[in-house]
Amino acid sequence: MPDFSCSRRLFLIGTATTFAGAVLAACGSDAPSTVTAGDVPVGSAVLIDGFIIAQPEPGVYKAYSNVCPHQGYTISKIDGDTAICPKHNSVFQLADGACIAGPARSGMSPAKLSAQGDQLTVEK
Repeated sequence: MPDFSCSRRLFLIGTATTFAGAVLAACGSDAPSTVTAGDVPVGSAVLIDGFIIAQPEPGVYKAYSNVCPHQGYTISKIDGDTAICPKHNSVFQLADGACIAGPARSGMSPAKLSAQGDQLTVEK
């Protein structure tokens, strides 16, 4: 069996390289999210990868971050034409993102939405 030795320097270089790779992989997680337009119900919305994609009226699509402007919790419930943050019950209108109830004082943050064919792509 061969005799392998690892110097302190070689060990530190290997550890640093592994750590750098993990950090770079984590940084690359901001890839755009895509959904088929037919999967977004008219008058409601879907939640996907940290975003809310809504279709308030036929053929009109809106996208928002699912981070509640009140205290940064996740808006995780869609109820008809509204989105709700269950932490403090702030309610937002899907048509324009406005806050219509709850302790939040501002509306949802819009996200960049683009369409290519029947694919909707949203990104920060």
